[in-house]
Amino acid sequence: MDTLIDKNKAVALHFAKDGWGTNPGWTKVWDELMSPDVVYHFNSSAEPIIGLEANKEFNAGLFVGFPDIKQRLEDAIAEDDKVVYRTTLQGTHTGNFLGTPPTGKRVKVNDFTLLRIVEGKIVEWWYECNLLEVMTQLGLIPENEV
Repeated sequence: MDTLIDKNKAVALHFAKDGWGTNPGWTKVWDELMSPDVVYHFNSSAEPIIGLEANKEFNAGLFVGFPDIKQRLEDAIAEDDKVVYRTTLQGTHTGNFLGTPPTGKRVKVNDFTLLRIVEGKIVEWWYECNLLEVMTQLGLIPENEV
């Protein structure tokens, strides 16, 4: 019999794999898995993004910059109502990304996602990726200044 931890981990892995922003139908997966008032903490921003629709819009914009981006799931750990997973991201910067015009350069970086899941729905989401490293790989920040 699946425990609550097993069920939460299954929700998180479904989100990680099928809710990935370059997958067809990713927004339907989000509709299924996220609370309508989900709170998203993106890269330690001072203000979270609140609400499912606002989060769909924000994340759709991120994938414009790297339409070929792929992720490889490296680790996943679950405890109580939280699941954390680490992935490796790789993609080419061919579109606008967080206000930065395309550079045509490839990026490879690790990231971490922490989800809080209540009654099968993601209610809170923390995401951390080293954007300084991304900008360095894009050639926007000289390596010797990092």
